[in-house]
Amino acid sequence: MKKGTVLCLLVCTIVLRVTALFAVPLDTVSFDRLPYLQQKQKRLVLILIGTDWCRYCRAMEHYLGDDWPIGIKQGYYFLQLNAEQKEPIKFNKKTFHYNPNGASTGLHSLASYLGADEAGKISFPTICILNEKNELLFRYNGFLRKKDLQLIMIEILPK
Repeated sequence: MKKGTVLCLLVCTIVLRVTALFAVPLDTVSFDRLPYLQQKQKRLVLILIGTDWCRYCRAMEHYLGDDWPIGIKQGYYFLQLNAEQKEPIKFNKKTFHYNPNGASTGLHSLASYLGADEAGKISFPTICILNEKNELLFRYNGFLRKKDLQLIMIEILPK
């Protein structure tokens, strides 16, 4: 092999390994586990509210599983909320329930609580960022590209 090819392969390998050190996937945390984790280490909370039938929700869910800068990963807990989940969820010392609104449709009250806009409407996907006390800092109803979400998450992180 030529020296240039070997050098190029070596540089590529080093770059990939260094990138892997600084980019990691976001780990999904459950609502049950969040209070315990917040007691151990205070972090902001990123919640993706979606449904099983929403293609845009799946796209955001997919890229949230991609690698993220380590600073973002260490600054946030990541939770997913299926807005049509039927099981009750305890959050912020309160229990939220599924509210049926038709034969086989309904909305979880936690999705409404966190995701509804000022007019009381909710759309999917919805991104919510909460502070360490579970107070809403940011909400966006609709699809956000990964780079846009990254910029928002970095901007909200405490300096």
